[in-house]
Amino acid sequence: MSYTQLEENDTALCLQKLASGLNERVVLPASIKSHVFTTLAWDNIDRIEETLSGKGTSHRVNGIAVQPKVFGPDPPPDDLPRIDKLKQRTLSTEHQSQLDVYVAGSRVGPHPLKTKDDYVCEANTAARSAHEKNMLWILARLANSEDQKVPSWTGFNIQTRDQVQVTPDVVQYLPTINAPATELSTVFEILNQSEEIRKKLC
Repeated sequence: MSYTQLEENDTALCLQKLASGLNERVVLPASIKSHVFTTLAWDNIDRIEETLSGKGTSHRVNGIAVQPKVFGPDPPPDDLPRIDKLKQRTLSTEHQSQLDVYVAGSRVGPHPLKTKDDYVCEANTAARSAHEKNMLWILARLANSEDQKVPSWTGFNIQTRDQVQVTPDVVQYLPTINAPATELSTVFEILNQSEEIRKKLC
């Protein structure tokens, strides 16, 4: 495929994605499922272009959604809008929306949470088990330091958890926020988008 054709296809896919999420604040990838525990991670993705003054460089925020792989019937895919073949290779960015302005007030921390006794007991049990494993590893490593057959700490923990089945997660990129990560309005937008995603995924 020629590079020109590749640009046309990418532009058509982008236009289709924009058209499908025209009235939505956040457009989620198709492989992200609702009613599944989801982890969101946000980080700056800066591109420091070489400018004479050092100004005018790109500062953006990128997000990813991580879900465990689940098996079962998938909901029917959404009908995507039809995009006419226009051989278009670029997009205009005239209607870039501005982020909501966030005015910081006096700092208020969250109220202390009351935990159930069962949770505290479960956490203490897990901590005690981990401590016992570490002590067992230390003693086994000290027993015969010259002819060592016990693996390193990581290898030891892998061997003691070899019955746990590991499956890859589903990782998908979220739409980029074109604003610096250090501004409060950008952080406010990240929180608002995260809340919107939580509502969408139930």
